[in-house]
Amino acid sequence: MEQSKESQETQQVLSGFFQSTAQNDPEAIAQYLAEDVAFYIAESPFMPWTGKKAGKQEVITALRQLTDAHNTAEDDFEMEHTFIDGTEAAVFGKAGRTVKATGKKFKEFFVMRFTISDGLITRFLMLEDSHEIEKAFKAD
Repeated sequence: MEQSKESQETQQVLSGFFQSTAQNDPEAIAQYLAEDVAFYIAESPFMPWTGKKAGKQEVITALRQLTDAHNTAEDDFEMEHTFIDGTEAAVFGKAGRTVKATGKKFKEFFVMRFTISDGLITRFLMLEDSHEIEKAFKAD
């Protein structure tokens, strides 16, 4: 079955977004974000990049905070499934990182939901095991 034009555009945006994410480059990621992007990761007091963020600048700041908190050379990121339906996409996978402040590692499952409009991400929702990640940020 052939993908619709919308689904093809969504795939192209996601490919660029994830290539930039693999480079841990918030500025490169920014080119895929709409000015009024809505961003949400369940809020945690240990992770300042979490919670609701509105607008491209807030999301870029959050991505810098996330990158700065981890030893990115040790990232272990695996996308297992991507589902695209027109302008909507869901990505399922696993992520592993090492927290700089504690040296602790974590591995967790995630689901990301995206909405793409006019070649840009307008909504980005991240569902992850925040409790597991928080344990890596807590000093013993």
